[in-house]
Amino acid sequence: MGLSIFFLAPLLAISIFSLLSRIEVGETLYWIFWGGFSPSQIPETMLRAAPILITSFGLVAPYLARTWNIGSEGQMLLGAVASAWAGLHLGGLGILGISTSAVFGGVCGALWALIPAILKAYRGANEVFSTLMMNYLATYLVSYLLQGPLRSPTSLFPETAILSRDLWVEPLIPGTRLNAFALISPAVIAPATYILVARSTLGIILRVAGEGSEKARYFGVDAGRAMLATMLFSGFLAGVAGSAEVLGIHHRALPSISQGYGYLAIPVAVISTLEPRLILPLSIYLGGIVNGIEVA
Repeated sequence: MGLSIFFLAPLLAISIFSLLSRIEVGETLYWIFWGGFSPSQIPETMLRAAPILITSFGLVAPYLARTWNIGSEGQMLLGAVASAWAGLHLGGLGILGISTSAVFGGVCGALWALIPAILKAYRGANEVFSTLMMNYLATYLVSYLLQGPLRSPTSLFPETAILSRDLWVEPLIPGTRLNAFALISPAVIAPATYILVARSTLGIILRVAGEGSEKARYFGVDAGRAMLATMLFSGFLAGVAGSAEVLGIHHRALPSISQGYGYLAIPVAVISTLEPRLILPLSIYLGGIVNGIEVA
């Protein structure tokens, strides 16, 4: 039932908007699916699926522990801006600069996730509301940074300067934007999700932590520490997803760099917590819908 809703909800929303716009629904759906899943558009769909895939894997760990991180959108935005800022100071370092920028973006995403995690651990604050509110704070902070301290002096728009060419993750297929992030993430994250959820001791520990502090203590698991660790891990991967958008596609930080990928990763992570083998096809499906809407 949940899987059917996942697949049908975007189509229902598109159909409603088409009816309100007095556009034929069948034609709209045809062009969206053509724009997302036709052979010529598959590289772009995979590119859009990559940040959803990376972020959703980061969300699976806290969701196993019944910690609901809804703040991956803000963590991704902060990671993107942090990666761009670091990249502007690392020109000429090539692969070392790329790696450092990506890790720095991940660290900033993790630190942003740490704030609601600490509030949950030591003040009992509801992490759903606190992580959701952190998204808005991140949006305003990024807007301030891109319109103020980090704005390119040569641009008319709120964005950073373009990174040095040696920090660009170049396309692997000529004529497309498909880069290493988009190809490596499915190969690594899909099996990693399956191992974490279905085949690892760590997955069992996280499930025990999610059963409550009393039961966790009975099994020798520190539920608070597990929650903090999973939130840091989740924020780190969201930040890396933002870094991938900067280093592999835009080569600068923009206010709209995420395009809602952090929110789209949430239903993928929820379903993948129950069935880890679905994380890849679900990410590709949403990536195709996003790309189809852009193309159509």
